[in-house]
Amino acid sequence: MAITDRIGKKHWTPEQIKKYAGDYLHVYFTYSLDERYRPAAASGGSTTALLAHMLESGTVDGALVLKSEVVDGRLTCRFIIAKTREELISAQGSKYMAVHFTRDALPLIRAFEGKLAVVALPCDSTMLTRLREKDPSIAQKVRFIIALVCGHNSEPELTHHIADTLGRGHGKLISYSYRTGHWRGHLTAVYEDGAKIERPFKYFSDYRNIYFFAQNKCHRCYDHFGYDCDISAGDIWSLYLRRNPIKHTAFISRTAEAERVIEQARAAGVLHVEEKDIREVLDGQSRTLPFHYNVTSRARLGKLFRMQINDRVNERVKWHDYVVALMAMANAKATQTDLGRKLVKRIPRPLLRGYVIVFKALELL
Repeated sequence: MAITDRIGKKHWTPEQIKKYAGDYLHVYFTYSLDERYRPAAASGGSTTALLAHMLESGTVDGALVLKSEVVDGRLTCRFIIAKTREELISAQGSKYMAVHFTRDALPLIRAFEGKLAVVALPCDSTMLTRLREKDPSIAQKVRFIIALVCGHNSEPELTHHIADTLGRGHGKLISYSYRTGHWRGHLTAVYEDGAKIERPFKYFSDYRNIYFFAQNKCHRCYDHFGYDCDISAGDIWSLYLRRNPIKHTAFISRTAEAERVIEQARAAGVLHVEEKDIREVLDGQSRTLPFHYNVTSRARLGKLFRMQINDRVNERVKWHDYVVALMAMANAKATQTDLGRKLVKRIPRPLLRGYVIVFKALELL
């Protein structure tokens, strides 16, 4: 194994695996065998391919997904219930923008007649799971939940800042994609004068990684993978896969129904499926995962930011955990004011990049 493939590898104890990954059955590295699902996907197109197979096989009648679209020069996101592969493809790709699941998605679920698969963030999949336990009508409709791996989410202002900065002199925004392409990928913005501008994904993620424009609720969250779902789906950051021309998606199966659906898709030639060790997924998240889980550090600092955070994990907190938590919460707080947003937007790129490097180094300690 190359030296670079050892970067990020840790010794994960059974106790750590249990608390970070939650209960699961198997871990699979997957990708869509139908190339139509891969170009616009954030990773291997596996989630789209699996949902399309579930629709076409009659396992579900619809799939609730999040679709991005540009309205009057501004990128927005809205929930739709896709019933065809074309509708699923139109909603592909990562969306790093805050949405209101309870307000916008639940009415669609309640009004839908038939069986549903739902793609949601961990916090929303937990809420939906709890609702299924209390409401038989929801339980009858929502047959399958896919939770997307999530470190935290960002307010729309961050996306607008990036789009406005790239679009100076080009008119209104026409289309926007957060991340496509191999490995970390690139973002793409198209404007009304025909200009198509691409930048490495870090042009956006440098702000996001250090919690500028982060949602407040994310400080309270410790669920990185989505404990309450059938399948957790997300990117794989194993360095050896960087040399593979096809990007893969990690599937963490948590229920017998998940196992059945994955096996059916594999047998039908829909998905490439290879079983892996959960430690490989954890290795790829070894920087952000422990900090995300460590709500304790943020709960103890909450009073500094007038935030009440319930500590449900009672983690051990080291000095660098406090420093990273302080930086993350201060950055998020700063971008909740007009003055703070203006100042952050004016940070020179080299300085911003240096700040990101320091932040990530502290996370790795």
